[in-house]
Amino acid sequence: MSKGNPNPSPATRFGAGDGANPSRAKQKGARDRFSAAFLTDLADTWAELGKQALTACAIFDTATFCKLGVGVLPKQLEIEDNRPEANLSDEQVEQLYADALARLRSQKEKPDPAPDPAPVPSQRLN
Repeated sequence: MSKGNPNPSPATRFGAGDGANPSRAKQKGARDRFSAAFLTDLADTWAELGKQALTACAIFDTATFCKLGVGVLPKQLEIEDNRPEANLSDEQVEQLYADALARLRSQKEKPDPAPDPAPVPSQRLN
């Protein structure tokens, strides 16, 4: 018995007309219908079982639980640096660093004010 392609002609393999095989062609909207039905069922199950199902998955099938967690995370993050320092040149950053260092050194050179004496309690507790 031959196991070759029963319809070797590319012109009629998936097209409409005589000799076409419509069962092998992709049905329009099938994936969308499946996705919608699956998401509806998933939402219904979550509404019914919710955290209990998630806890059971975490206990009995940890790998799947981890896959679920990773699947919810975004694939790519876009981070925008809106700080004013982000657009400075290297020379400007070095100047800011030098100014900050000079301010810190001048603060260290100033004597610290004397600490306030501790308040004296009026009564002694035994």
